[in-house]
Amino acid sequence: MLSLKENVFETLKNGKPDSFVNGWEPFPQVWDPLFFYLCPVAPGSTAINPWGITLHWEQGHPGVMPIINEKTKVCPDVTQWQKYCKAPDIENIEFDWSQAKEAAEKIRAEDKFVMTWIVTGLFESCHFMMGFEDTLCNFLVQPEAMHELIAYITEFKKKHIQILIDNLHPDVIMFHDDWGTKHNLFMHPDVWREFFKEPYRQIYGLMKQQGIITMHHADSYCQPIVTDMVDVGIDIWQGVLPTNDIMQIKKDTNFKLTLMGGVEASVVDCENWSEDVIRAEVARACREYHEGGCFIPCLTYGAELNIYPGVMDVIKDEVRNQNQIYFPNTELSLA
Repeated sequence: MLSLKENVFETLKNGKPDSFVNGWEPFPQVWDPLFFYLCPVAPGSTAINPWGITLHWEQGHPGVMPIINEKTKVCPDVTQWQKYCKAPDIENIEFDWSQAKEAAEKIRAEDKFVMTWIVTGLFESCHFMMGFEDTLCNFLVQPEAMHELIAYITEFKKKHIQILIDNLHPDVIMFHDDWGTKHNLFMHPDVWREFFKEPYRQIYGLMKQQGIITMHHADSYCQPIVTDMVDVGIDIWQGVLPTNDIMQIKKDTNFKLTLMGGVEASVVDCENWSEDVIRAEVARACREYHEGGCFIPCLTYGAELNIYPGVMDVIKDEVRNQNQIYFPNTELSLA
């Protein structure tokens, strides 16, 4: 029987895994000091991060959102982005890594992957600072300034990654950047390619040079750019929604992109959730997406969480049940 890590590697290379990778089980997250420095907000509170972005975390919601109005907007004029957008000097801040290193040691002792998380990607960083509408409009009316700003943010992200490598050397780094809605990209694929493909090639190239597994979270429709996602070096697309044609994506990417998600959160993670409904949805995802490998059944959220207690436990248990169907030699103890 393969270990958890061996099973992940077999899944990534489309080899011979002996079970489904059960969501986040091999990828426990280390909460590092840079994460808390850049995202200093707790559930039910509002805070301003070092970029000057006002963040709010609604109680009971799965994540943080920016508050952007005329008073809080960091970058009201992208042609003067140098005046408004000031990256924090993280290379000259002494962070306390003791707790993160201790957590990483425990994870490695369990033979699991140490995973860290980059809180906002390049597109999200832009619209967190200037607003969603301004960001999309500026791609069209101020492309030169947008290229400059994205290059500036990219260099900051590369510094962030290098600090993580120097202090923790994580096995997996997850980057969050939602590029679309449930049914469409936020922009034309060629616009995405013009502004984001090369910067992400640099970011993921830096990770891969260090042997790090690259995980990109985008719980959105990204099917038109999946071959580009492979080109820039993404190993795992986490958050893939069922509105994407998951089986076609496998073919289009020549089985080089592992797809983690497929379980519709709106169906299973609701106030009056039903165990039968959850099990049916997990079974559907495994049935429809198992063929050809490269699939990790999982909720599409960008972390191991559920809004309503108990949902995740049922999902994990049903994945174990599905192993008996699609991997009949799997031992019951393997989650």
